[in-house]
Amino acid sequence: MAAPADNRLPTGESSITIVSIAYFFCVICSYYVIKPIRGSLALELGSENIPILNIFSMISLILGNAAYSWIVGKYKRDIFIPFITRFFVLCLIGFWVIFTFVIPLGGETAPSSALSSAAITAVAPIAEAHEPAYAGVPTVETSAVQPRPALAAVKVLLISTYYLWVNFFALMAVSMFWSFMNDVFSVEQGRRLYAIIGYGGLVGGLAGSALTSLLVRHIGTSNLFIVAIILLYPSIWCMKFIHKNHYRPEGVVDEDNKPVVPAHPPRPWDGFLSVCKNPILICMALEMFLYTFSSTMFFQQLNRLIESEIGSDVNRKTQFIAGIYGRINIVSLFAQFFVTRLIMMLANPIYGLLLLNLIQIAGTFLTMFNPSLTVVSWIMIIRYALNYSTGRALRELVYIPLDREAKYQGKGFVDTVVFRAGDGLSSIILIGGLGFYSYGTWIDYSIQVAMLIQFYVIIKTAGLYGQRLKPADASDTAPVPAS
Repeated sequence: MAAPADNRLPTGESSITIVSIAYFFCVICSYYVIKPIRGSLALELGSENIPILNIFSMISLILGNAAYSWIVGKYKRDIFIPFITRFFVLCLIGFWVIFTFVIPLGGETAPSSALSSAAITAVAPIAEAHEPAYAGVPTVETSAVQPRPALAAVKVLLISTYYLWVNFFALMAVSMFWSFMNDVFSVEQGRRLYAIIGYGGLVGGLAGSALTSLLVRHIGTSNLFIVAIILLYPSIWCMKFIHKNHYRPEGVVDEDNKPVVPAHPPRPWDGFLSVCKNPILICMALEMFLYTFSSTMFFQQLNRLIESEIGSDVNRKTQFIAGIYGRINIVSLFAQFFVTRLIMMLANPIYGLLLLNLIQIAGTFLTMFNPSLTVVSWIMIIRYALNYSTGRALRELVYIPLDREAKYQGKGFVDTVVFRAGDGLSSIILIGGLGFYSYGTWIDYSIQVAMLIQFYVIIKTAGLYGQRLKPADASDTAPVPAS
């Protein structure tokens, strides 16, 4: 459908777009409230133990995605999306109870090395407490005071559980939102509207980070869970409104509300099979894997620097990490307006993913020569900002012309299992590398190799998308879910 001459959205499309923006805002704003908590609590276990958590996260995502694939294959979207969202809300209530009454979160906490040694069977340390810091950064002297072993073990277990849950929530909630959007909009609409809808997430991230920074000193870290609950629940209302009223261009048959009749009973491994039989999904899986592999390697360096320079105050670490995410979203707002809009005008916008690739290559080279907290923080801010504003919108375009199985189950597998597989493999490499070499330029070289491979994968993905784009543009219709 061509855009109207006055460049205004059709009435039905306009209302759905506004509610979609609000939906994305609710999801991302709530996530950016609980995300800094995850970062600060994870550092309680020691930055050297975070790779182990990422490995467990990868394993848990395999199980979580299997359950998600089964649910999606059995129920319609107006049933499973609200159900999963309410499940997340109940989990947040549980974490508020845990971190308020079971292990209250205070300002000063026990040193990470003490926690690791007290619960070595739960999370085995992968480095000595006093191993050399990264590139000249002094190590943090640890206290001789040891917490009670039983209490420390419970604390390690609960913090680890929360870390794994946030990783699952982050991937599943966002992936589910975009799968829904890809089911509602056509290819032509996606190119016009995804940059606009993306503002909901960017403003949500900025608001969530600001709320966390402003409120954590007044209400404490644990009460931020209540804030996240209040922000997340309205997303259910937004989803139901879009499902009941979503706009279709004239002449397009609305098939989305019809019951799904799969060719076979739903299976937990349908997401994996959907990826394996589709070349473009294989490329998307490789691109996502290499992105998360390099991100985890780079982010581990930031964790070490935060731990070394800030210390053990949970509120200070939460505030600092929230500040980073706040800057990410400020930069994202500008990138969304200038960069994303320009790339969407290209005949094949998927080539725009090369911009993120080149920035990571350049940023890694800079880190090799100046590995300070300021430099590493700003490289991460720029790269993540472009990924949230431009990279996310470009990746979602790939899924629009695909069938329902690819949109929900295949995409869900890529966004969760493959995403965490990149985390997991990079974490295994970090565990082995830190055991022999400590922190150093070998991490940067590993990132560069991954980025060179990703460069080729992006070009291949853009070529496959271009082949699908021609028939999609010719028909100028929204894709119909597989029956």
